[in-house]
Amino acid sequence: MPDHDYVDPYLASLYDALNPRESSGDFAFYLPMIMAADAVLDVGCGTGSLLHWARESGHEGRLVGLDPAEGMLLQARRRDDVEWVLGDLSTASWDGEFDFAVMTGHAFQVLLTDDELRTAFAAVHRALKPGGRFGFETRNPARRAWERWTPSNVWEAGEVRS
Repeated sequence: MPDHDYVDPYLASLYDALNPRESSGDFAFYLPMIMAADAVLDVGCGTGSLLHWARESGHEGRLVGLDPAEGMLLQARRRDDVEWVLGDLSTASWDGEFDFAVMTGHAFQVLLTDDELRTAFAAVHRALKPGGRFGFETRNPARRAWERWTPSNVWEAGEVRS
């Protein structure tokens, strides 16, 4: 299911400014695994920043980004050397095509129920070649991050339309 904020192309265009790629963050953790794989599936790829970085870093194999939000994929399609697929794990189907699949925390956090998790894990398992790996992380609820999601902690990333 898409995050409805990012179906809107304008709001999707702000995403990278609000979530800058950091060399020491999640993406830096995944990049070596992506670079070591011939075929990679990024589930919930958003604006495609992780796969863009992989190409910029010299990945020459197959890179596929899957996202249910058209606005996000409009941003991702700035690069045409990656396959961009509109949909989610329930609408897309791959059968043993990938060495590595990745789902970063921003994507993983949309899976809210045990059934959604089981369905997603089964779909990723089907997409992976034998011996393929799935990299993902979840947010740590003990950190109580939502307590910091207050107006005083929000910074301006761009102009707002009315």
